[in-house]
Amino acid sequence: MSDAVRALKDKASELMAKGKSELALETWRQVVGAAPDDLTARQKVAELLAKLNQTTEAVDAYEDLAKRFAEKGLFFKASATCRLLLGLDPRHERTLEMLASLYTRKSQEPLRAMKGLTPPPQQPVAPLPGAPVPAPVEFELDVPIVEGTLESGLPAIPLFSSLSETELKEILASAMEVRAYADGEQIVQEGAAGLSMFALVEGEAGVFRGWGSEQPRQVATLSAGTIFGEVALGSGARRVATVVAKGDAVALEFPREAMANVSVRFPHVGAQLARFCRDRLLANALRASPLFHALDQAAQASIAREFRPCSFSNGQKIVTEGFESDGVHMVLRGACHVLHSSGKRYPDLREGDLFGEVSALTKGEATASVVAAGQVLTLRLPTAELERLVSSNAQVGAAVKALVKERLERTAQFDQVLRDESLPDGRV
Repeated sequence: MSDAVRALKDKASELMAKGKSELALETWRQVVGAAPDDLTARQKVAELLAKLNQTTEAVDAYEDLAKRFAEKGLFFKASATCRLLLGLDPRHERTLEMLASLYTRKSQEPLRAMKGLTPPPQQPVAPLPGAPVPAPVEFELDVPIVEGTLESGLPAIPLFSSLSETELKEILASAMEVRAYADGEQIVQEGAAGLSMFALVEGEAGVFRGWGSEQPRQVATLSAGTIFGEVALGSGARRVATVVAKGDAVALEFPREAMANVSVRFPHVGAQLARFCRDRLLANALRASPLFHALDQAAQASIAREFRPCSFSNGQKIVTEGFESDGVHMVLRGACHVLHSSGKRYPDLREGDLFGEVSALTKGEATASVVAAGQVLTLRLPTAELERLVSSNAQVGAAVKALVKERLERTAQFDQVLRDESLPDGRV
């Protein structure tokens, strides 16, 4: 940026701060004339035109800006700009059509890196009243599920690029809102009901556990282009973390009710959303699992296709002590009690935990029962697929052996404690 352009931008910002909108508009136009590729300057021009009620010119400026954002691969910025445009001209169609054309796939073949899990559950699983609250885990962080390039040459956008042009247009037109946040303002709050999905358009946001407590813990930083909070749309779960704007930030909000209305009209949207949420959860669980994290992305995608969804009601046995397990389960939603025949309990299993692998790999009897504590959703990897994975991947095989050894040692220690507790009290 030249000194002259920088000086013009400083002058325009100063005029805006003083409320001199018409002079600021003229100055920002000078910036655009001197630096045509400066999209921030073009955005300021559009905003000031709207503020000054020059609606026709504002619509034209927003339309041009959305096209420029879209062609640079900035889908969410283009979408936010489109939403502002529709606020001025609700009947505007060209920008919706442009975005839908650029960012949806034309063929019916799935994108190369989209993991195709078998059919999603018919109903999203939500916690039952009174069920134990699972310990929070970092499941709502960004994981690139969809990769590849669309026919337009632009990068595919997770979830949105799997929709048809008509479906994407409907979401852009009726199921999203633009939200602005100041530095330190909460976008979502830990423990609150999840009523929306978000996409960060501008700025950054921090993901915190224990926000507002004496020792809040930051677990991630979200950047522009990140989708977050989508799990709430599919599972009914409460927020697992607080997301706070770091500096000024802009986000697109996709309310649950609005997305549900779109799904009623276009059932494929609901199916894709369920698939997207589950793929995100599974990708995070695989990445965090000591058993699977060593796999490269291609191997994780391959093994992910072999998992099968299983739903269990409160009190239902998933694994029964004394019987062989049917494979390895990963807790996707909810919590499970692990019960020994003595009546004693192991620590509960939480989201992301694996169980059943010892019995499945040793073909021995399960040493404890696993019981659903409330409504539980797991993903099960059949024993045959687990054996194939262990035999074909040395790293996974070593991880499995270490995990089996650790579990057997823990069981032996637990049994010893039970034996000690059963001895008569010899004190006098």
